[in-house]
Amino acid sequence: MFSNVLSILRSLNFYEYIILFIPLSLIFGPTFINFFLILSSIIFLYEFYKKKFFNQIKFSWLLFCLFFICYNFIRSIYSLDQLHSLQNSFSQIRFLFFSLFIYLCIPRVTNINFILNFWLVVILAVAFDVLYQYYFSKDIFGHLLVGERGGFARPSGPFGESLRAGTFLSFTSIPIFFYYFTRFNSLTFKNKFIISIAYIFLFLVIAISGERLALIVFLSSSIVFLFFNLNIKKFLFFLFIIFIFLFSIFITNISFQLRLNELAKITTNFYESSYGRLWESSYLVFKQNKLFGVGLKNYRFECDNNLKPIDPRPDSPHQLCSTHPHNFVLELLSETGIIGFLIFFIFFYKLIIFLRNKIKNLKNNFLFNEYKGLVYGNILMLFIYIWPLKTSGSFFTTWNGSFFWLNLGLALLLTKNNKI
Repeated sequence: MFSNVLSILRSLNFYEYIILFIPLSLIFGPTFINFFLILSSIIFLYEFYKKKFFNQIKFSWLLFCLFFICYNFIRSIYSLDQLHSLQNSFSQIRFLFFSLFIYLCIPRVTNINFILNFWLVVILAVAFDVLYQYYFSKDIFGHLLVGERGGFARPSGPFGESLRAGTFLSFTSIPIFFYYFTRFNSLTFKNKFIISIAYIFLFLVIAISGERLALIVFLSSSIVFLFFNLNIKKFLFFLFIIFIFLFSIFITNISFQLRLNELAKITTNFYESSYGRLWESSYLVFKQNKLFGVGLKNYRFECDNNLKPIDPRPDSPHQLCSTHPHNFVLELLSETGIIGFLIFFIFFYKLIIFLRNKIKNLKNNFLFNEYKGLVYGNILMLFIYIWPLKTSGSFFTTWNGSFFWLNLGLALLLTKNNKI
């Protein structure tokens, strides 16, 4: 087995190694992610010039994506904090080039299977580290529990002070499980057992990480998959099993109880919560700059300088401003305005129509049918990212944005007209 792995590793080309190590870069942080983003952008531009890819990327969605990037760059010139806005606007192009690099420069779709297996090993290693830290208060790298909430600390695993382990586990594993579960009947009993245990293990670790959004995303994605792939009786049975599993964690884990109780308080009185406060400030920033927004990375600057002096609720226990609105739609509206909002959603609509048409044309393609679960998982993640009712990190930052563009690149790659 080990010799077989070495043989496959030797067969991968340099471009495939870049994709192979993407999950590791997400663990090591923005510096490593930016290295891979910039490297893949340079490679894409080189291959674009060398192989004349122009005829292969005449897509209307791509035109609107470029238009959105250019619009933000021009808007940045008139922002209060020009430097940060210009830097962030210009740097968005590296995400697009990264997706196009995956689409055009990865030669063999069949090697994706090995890459996915490697990714799953990395994901499970992170999950084990989080679980180890949860029980022993220190992970294998020496990171301590962080994020005191009501006397309870939360595990962060290899991410140190950043409480993003649950997000990493949830957002990276969903497309992979979609891939494996659509092929479940064709797997050996051993592989079925391994995938099932891996899924349950990740479910558990995401729950104890305390990241509510990560758990909701993982749970809702699981429900979506079960609904479309099982009959009603099996669907209700597995839904019941999931409920029992979550209830068992709830009654045995005080930290999990605390986080869910906080979620209940937030949802029942959202306006008075910390998230409600930030959503209020972002809406006020938008109201003052409806058409063009304030420019990327300028929400905090505008909020600190123009909203705090006229705070509508100065007695609120929660802060009015933060680094970003913690909601994708409000971030888009406050920083790019109605015009930027419309451009982005035209881009997204055109993209989904493009992918839908590609899937229709590939119904009888052997390779597509092999990887269609992964494609659907990638597309689901794109929708999850723009879902308007969820809290979120800033879409335009390196770590958060990478998930969207990685899933976009894989969806494009796997819907190419690959010959059998």
